[in-house]
Parts: sequence; structure tokens; C-alpha cells
Amino acid sequence: MKAKKEKIVYYTEVINGKLHMECKCCGSLQEVGSTATAITCDICVRESFNAQFPFIPSTGYKPTGKPRGWAFMKEFVDKDGNVYHKGKEQPGLKGTLKPTIIKPKVSKPKLTKSQKQRIKTDAYAAIHKLKKELKKARFKKDLKRLNSEIKKQQKLIR
Repeated sequence: MKAKKEKIVYYTEVINGKLHMECKCCGSLQEVGSTATAITCDICVRESFNAQFPFIPSTGYKPTGKPRGWAFMKEFVDKDGNVYHKGKEQPGLKGTLKPTIIKPKVSKPKLTKSQKQRIKTDAYAAIHKLKKELKKARFKKDLKRLNSEIKKQQKLIR
């Protein structure tokens, strides 16, 4: 015959009319329902979860030594001579080409609010003059030229 397992009975206590039982791991009292036979408190559950799945913080961006957008270039050759076509390495071409030279982007100086406003007012004045000329223009070539200049000025306004 099978030996019967011994039932472990955990300490219970009624506090303010609510049943409390001790945690099977740490022994702290937690509120339970009337049918509960054993409990594990939230702190013990969190600790056991962290033991199984430890938190590994993300280290963030790790530079590869390649410039931004290298995988989208038609052809990119790094310092070691590895050749890439649209991000895929071409081992047969290694060392056959010179490394790609990346030119740094020239940054424009940031305009102040008053400078932006000045550009807009100048553009409005230019549009006004061009529209006056447009009324006087007769030939198609003059109309096209004036309309294109008006469009350029309108882009400055936006």
C-alpha cells in the first residue's frame, strides 16, 4: 500500500474578521480566502521569479565603426577592405576596392526667430513685386519664369 503524504498545516489567524495565513517560504502573514491550504506571498514570488529570470539592463547603442546608413548604400567598403552591396558582404571582392570615404554633413546655422520673420517678410515683398510683373507679362517664357520664382518664394514662407 502507498504511504499517505502528510498534510502540512500552516499557521492561520483571524485579524479584524479576516483570515490570515503564513507564507510557506518566509512565514509572513497574508490575507487569504477560507478555502486556502497554503500560500506564497508576493515578495517570495518576486524573488523566485528574479532568480529564474534575472534582470539584464540594456546596454544601449554599441557603435560598429561603420557610418550611419552604410547598410543602405549600393556599395560600401570598410577600413579592412570588406565589400558590402546593400548591407550584404561580398567575400569574393575583399581587398579589391579602396575604402569608402564618408563626407561629414555640413550643418546650417540655426536661425533665430527674428531672422526667420525677416526672411518671410522679404519673401512676401518679393511675391508682391513678381505678381505685379506677372500681370504685365505677355509672353509665355516670361509667365513661366515669374511663376517659378513665385513658387520658390512661397516655399520660403512655409
